[in-house]
Amino acid sequence: MADLACGPSNRSPTWGVVDLFRWRVVPERLGGGKAFIQQFKDAWVRHNKVTIRAAAAQYNLMPLLLAGVCWIEVGGDPSFIDRVAFEVRAFDWSGPPIVDRITVTTAPAKTSFGAVSMQLRTAAQTMGLNPAAMSMTDFRALASCLERDVFNIDTVARHLRQLVDHDKLPSPLSMGQVRIVGARYNRGVGLSLDQIQKNTSYGDFIVKFWPRFSGLIQ
Repeated sequence: MADLACGPSNRSPTWGVVDLFRWRVVPERLGGGKAFIQQFKDAWVRHNKVTIRAAAAQYNLMPLLLAGVCWIEVGGDPSFIDRVAFEVRAFDWSGPPIVDRITVTTAPAKTSFGAVSMQLRTAAQTMGLNPAAMSMTDFRALASCLERDVFNIDTVARHLRQLVDHDKLPSPLSMGQVRIVGARYNRGVGLSLDQIQKNTSYGDFIVKFWPRFSGLIQ
């Protein structure tokens, strides 16, 4: 795999162990809980609004769709947890193929990275790479790039464009089609359109909070 151009860091807000503790343990009346993580999500999207709008324009996407996916995904587990999970899985999958077929851990390529969470396998496919031909070193390089928010947002936008094209949806999207693309991001391309339409909760959330996302990227 050729060297990836990860691009510069843009000094986005970062989510760490203290943030996780404050979200999960500290009650909302003391500045924690649901309100705390929502404030972080708002701050992250607002910080990246120029990047979000630029990536949306590059891939002919509605910027609020991209902003909505970003808002949903950021926060949660600190990034070091993803790195630890990857290394554990990489070690467990380092044996001969006959052993790897019976291992109990998830394949390393299914580890998610980036503030806007993406599986390594999905990111590789989005970039036109073949995950089956990639080494663990290749995956580590891709993971490092996904941890840079500009690269991360661009890759997510590119993937959303591919999801729009997968279902042959017109531009601009209707709100019903936004629900479908959001659901695809969450549930993947392995399901038929009929199956996707039976559960569009991820996309429904984006539509519900459309005005909020609009305010964040203005």
